[in-house]
Amino acid sequence: MEEPADSGGGGAAQGPMAQVAEIRCPIAARPMRLLEWKVKPGSLVNVDSVLALCAPIPPEKEAGSHPPEQPNRLSEKKLKSDRAGVVKELCCQLGQVISPGVVIVRVEECSHPIVMKGLCAECGQDLTQMQTNNGRQQALISTANVSMVHSVPELMVSSEQAEQLGREDQQRLHRNKKLVLMVDLDQTLIHTTEHHCQRMSNKGIFHFQLGRGEPMLHTRLRPHCKDFLEKIAKLYELHVFTFGSRLYAHTIAGCFGYIPPDLIQLLPAVLQC
Repeated sequence: MEEPADSGGGGAAQGPMAQVAEIRCPIAARPMRLLEWKVKPGSLVNVDSVLALCAPIPPEKEAGSHPPEQPNRLSEKKLKSDRAGVVKELCCQLGQVISPGVVIVRVEECSHPIVMKGLCAECGQDLTQMQTNNGRQQALISTANVSMVHSVPELMVSSEQAEQLGREDQQRLHRNKKLVLMVDLDQTLIHTTEHHCQRMSNKGIFHFQLGRGEPMLHTRLRPHCKDFLEKIAKLYELHVFTFGSRLYAHTIAGCFGYIPPDLIQLLPAVLQC
C-alpha cells in the first residue's frame, strides 16, 4: 500500500531560491509505526519518491497496553513525497509510532531554476505533470521563465540564473574588449520577397518555402554583406534580430552559412529580456 504524505508550511531557508517544507503523516491515515527509512539527509527526492516504510497500528493496539509485535510486512505502507527537493532532516525515529499530522521529513524544495523541454535540470522532475494536493489539481511551479539561448528556446532559466549568466557575459566582453552589436536581418543583411523577377539572374538568390502550402520566398544577401560580417565580427560580438518567425530566421542562417544560427535573436525575445 502507498500513502502520499501531506506537506505543511515551511520556513524560508537561506536565499530566495530555497524554501524548506514539512512533509507530514497524512491526516486521514491511522497511526503508524516507522519501520524503515528510504532516504537520508542530503537525498534528492522527486514527487512520489518513497520516504519511509510504515506499518499501521491496529485499533486495539493504539492504547499502548500491548507490547510491540513484529509488524506484518504485508501490511506495510509507503510514505511518499509530494514535492521535489533535498532532504534536510528526518524528524522521526525508527520504531516510533507516528500520529496523523506529525512532521516526518523536512525537505528543501527545488525551485526548478533550469528547465529543458519541461524537465528540471536540477532534480529531474517532469514539470508537465499535474499533481493532486488535497483533492485539487495544481501545476508544479518553476522559477525558470527566461530563454537564454537563441537556438534552443526550450531551455529556460530563472531570473537569478539569467542575471548571473548576464554578469558572466559582461565580464567576458570586458576581457575580450568587445561590445555587442545587434544587426537587423531584413533590409539590412538580406532582402526577401515573394515576387521573383524572371528577368533577374538567379545567381546568389535562395528560393525556399517555410512549409507546405506556404508561398515561395526569394532571398538575396545585400551587397558586401559577407565582407561586412567578416570584418565587424573581429570588433563586436554580433547578434542578429528579426521581426520574422524563428523558422524563417534559422532558414536564412542555414542557407547562406555566413550567419551562425546561435546569433539569431528574435525581436520579441529581445523585448522580453
